[in-house]
This record gives sequence, structure tokens and C-alpha cells, in this order.
Amino acid sequence: MKIEQQNQILGCMNDVLNQNGFRAEIMQKDGAPTILRCEAMRQGKVAKDVVIEACFIPMQLPAEDMGLLQFFVTLFQGAPENNKVQLRHACDYCNNFCALGSFGFFEEAGQIYLKHNTLVDGSLELEKIIPFVADNISVLIAAVSRFIDGLAQIAYAGMTLDAVIEQDLFPKLG
Repeated sequence: MKIEQQNQILGCMNDVLNQNGFRAEIMQKDGAPTILRCEAMRQGKVAKDVVIEACFIPMQLPAEDMGLLQFFVTLFQGAPENNKVQLRHACDYCNNFCALGSFGFFEEAGQIYLKHNTLVDGSLELEKIIPFVADNISVLIAAVSRFIDGLAQIAYAGMTLDAVIEQDLFPKLG
């Protein structure tokens, strides 16, 4: 997929997100991929602003009209050291319920994130690509909304994964 088309898709998504109550902006720097940065305001009962970043990964794909779009959603940063083991377990547990993407924990920054990659077919018309990308963002936001309160309890209140499940902040397996 040509860079111009990638930038057009990200630009349209920027407009769509801004029209739907998000704070979105396009970030461009010479020699680097264009990034769509968006803030989803006041997620969960913790009312935490969540940052979504999306960019096309510069890589060779089997078809030249395809693009690999990566979403990286940052939920929290700076989780205390003593809660890191429970956070890793919590991220693994949450992944059993995710329709798209997977939660992860970057220990060095104490950062909880949700990451998703999807192929975008650039041979389709823009009117079909934009709803597809918007649907991906909607499903990622739904995952954040579903798990953010439980993850916050583990990260900052020091609760265990079992306690969070018991309090119905996470769904139960089986």
C-alpha cells in the first residue's frame, strides 16, 4: 500500500474520531511512519484517559495494495514494582476474553497495554476501509472498558487476580 493511501486512511480516521468525541491528531515526522494518536476520555469507573496510537508498519507484504495497521493502546503506566507479577497474570487472563488484540505488560515502564495488528486491503474503496478501521477501534475500546477497572485494582490497589474476579471486575472462565 502506498504511503499516500496510508496517510489518507489515517487522516480520515482522525476526522471520524474527532467528530465522535475523541481527541485525535496526526503526527508526522520525516523518515518515520505517520501516527494517528487519539485519547479515549474517562474509560471505566476509574475515569482514566486511554491513549490509542495507530500506524501502518513499514514492511513488505505479499500484495502491494495491502497494509499492516498496528494499534497500540496504553491503559496505565507506572504500576508499582510489587504488583507486577499479578499484572502479568491479569493480562494473560484478560486475553482469554479479547475479541481483538492482546493485553500485555511492559515491566520497565510498569505499562499495561492492548496491542492489535490487522491487514488493510488497499484495493477496497475508502468508504469500505474507514468503517473496518473504525470497527477495530470500537472493539479495542470495548476491551479496555471491560477490563480497565480490574486492571487498575491490581496495578494500584494491590488486589490479586482472584480477588478481582471474585468482585466481578473480570468475567469468570467456564
